[in-house]
Amino acid sequence: MKRISLVQPNYQQGPKEFNAYYLPYSVGVLWSYIQQFPSLKESYTLNHIMWSREPMHQAVERLRNDDIVAFSAYVWNKNYNYELARQLKEINPNILIIFGGPEMPHTKKDVFVKLPFIDLIVRSEGEIIFKDLLEAFLVGAPFDTIKGLTINQNGEAINTPDADRIQSLEDLPSPYLTGIFDKVMAETTGVEWNMTIETNRGCPYACTFCDWGSLTYNKVKKFSLEKVFAELEWAGKNKCGFVTFCDANFGMFVERDNLIADKLLEVQAKYGYPYSFSMAWAKDQKPEVFDIVFKIIKSPNYNQGLTVSVQSMDLDVLENIKRKNLSQHKIDKIFDICAKNNVPVYTEVILGLPGETKETWKKNLFDIFRAGNHTGINIFQAQLLENAEMNLVQRKLYKIQSVPVYDYMSGSYMAGEIAESVEVVKSTQSMPFEDMMECLIFNWFIQTFHINGLTTYIARFLNKYKDIAYEDFYEELYQFVCKDEWFAKEESTVTKHFIKWFNEGRIGYPSLGKVEIHGWNLFHSTTLKLYHEDKLDHMFGLIKDFLDSKNYIEEELQLELYNFQRNYVIDFRDLKSYPKQYSFANDFVGYLNFNEDLEKPSTYKFLYNDRVNLTFESFLENIYFGRKRNFGKAEVVRLT
Repeated sequence: MKRISLVQPNYQQGPKEFNAYYLPYSVGVLWSYIQQFPSLKESYTLNHIMWSREPMHQAVERLRNDDIVAFSAYVWNKNYNYELARQLKEINPNILIIFGGPEMPHTKKDVFVKLPFIDLIVRSEGEIIFKDLLEAFLVGAPFDTIKGLTINQNGEAINTPDADRIQSLEDLPSPYLTGIFDKVMAETTGVEWNMTIETNRGCPYACTFCDWGSLTYNKVKKFSLEKVFAELEWAGKNKCGFVTFCDANFGMFVERDNLIADKLLEVQAKYGYPYSFSMAWAKDQKPEVFDIVFKIIKSPNYNQGLTVSVQSMDLDVLENIKRKNLSQHKIDKIFDICAKNNVPVYTEVILGLPGETKETWKKNLFDIFRAGNHTGINIFQAQLLENAEMNLVQRKLYKIQSVPVYDYMSGSYMAGEIAESVEVVKSTQSMPFEDMMECLIFNWFIQTFHINGLTTYIARFLNKYKDIAYEDFYEELYQFVCKDEWFAKEESTVTKHFIKWFNEGRIGYPSLGKVEIHGWNLFHSTTLKLYHEDKLDHMFGLIKDFLDSKNYIEEELQLELYNFQRNYVIDFRDLKSYPKQYSFANDFVGYLNFNEDLEKPSTYKFLYNDRVNLTFESFLENIYFGRKRNFGKAEVVRLT
């Protein structure tokens, strides 16, 4: 029998205390598909499925005698995979090395000059192509009759015709239900397993920064509900802590996705697992999608609310990246519904897209505030993914400059001996590096004060009550706090480390307790420091001094607003005292969220919806990992 191994290593995910890893779904799907064919099942034995970044010498020793090693490569494992494949080929030149995944540089003519240890690259959906490869390998048939391949022919890249999309997803068995991962899970202790589920496959959009549409830009195809339900049941029975729905647009099929949400909650209630989950919500959100959101938001430990990603609010930028957002009116309405129903809303924006300027970038965030999202905003640095149009075509057109960075992925602190890199945008024709740096410092400042909660309600109230623009409020606040020695030192530190990031590929920021600061959480470093250095009271003292110096509103109202804001931010030193209850002469929530009268005595509960026995280190980790559920900010409930 022929020996085969499948390689899809990933980083540890989330807070370190969970020691959580994803089961290697992509290679699992390949192997479960192969099991349907008796001749292949009888001819191949599975030696090993790699799901973690094993020490390289150990991995090489384990796989060196295989006939075939197949790799699933993406930004989080490609460098590790390349080095493992190189060493395997060096030790055993007869191993057939196969690579697949969206990050493979198959469009480059010199791909095998740079990666000579790879024999074959699979260019699209892999299940049928992989089956055809194994059949050909058994009988020594040439591979050039198989569609969807890039073949290494003495260093020259030979492309076969593109493969057709898989027409019936019913032909693809589940790796979970067919027991592909049973051996891995039985042999592994001390790991909490995460799980990915496809309820459908495909994306109808073609955003130029993304490689999803480039792979499956076509009609979205659905897996059967029976299969999806059975996989959810499997997740509960096998105590999977976290489930990611890897559909591009969950909620696109409202009736069907409602049923999936019902099943998810049923499984969670029955087994207590998965205790958390996430999904990428549909870009075009129909009102019926809220029925699903309101349903699952009640789930314990749900990891996020409703995602309304815009990437940019500038129409010219959106045209450049071939994206069409919801209308401004519709975005405003969605944010308003979420605010009135205490549903966290989550918006993603990307800095460095073609055509964005520092002026349009800053306006993006303020426009999102004006639309009604004040806390769930995640800022990404634009990346050049290998097979995305922004990398293949737009890089030259918009004079995009990029640098490889090695600490931009969650979990990258677990890289081990081989670091992974992503190409992040350093400058564009419309945003030179100096402007990029100004935007990064702006992002850090806005993240610290508005998004992470220090001045959120103050800025919102002054905007509505006194028509003070967010731009003006935050410019004045910035000028004020920069006079403080501690804060000025913070700005200098963050600036230095961003420059270091672009020059050296790593932020190089010292850890805060057990929290390692990397490219993906530097925006949160000052928020973490407020706790780590016990500076929360100092910062709120600065905010109060600022308000007193401006006299925006009458003294008594200003003091109430300040006290309301202060209680909105969770104080780690006081976790066991939550929920807290306070009465005010004014109804800030009613006024801001429901257009009700301000001058109305009201009582509020400030809720902390997490473990009161959380360690200080875990509390700091959750500032980042729990951001989608507004961790660190109280849920404010009006009692009267």
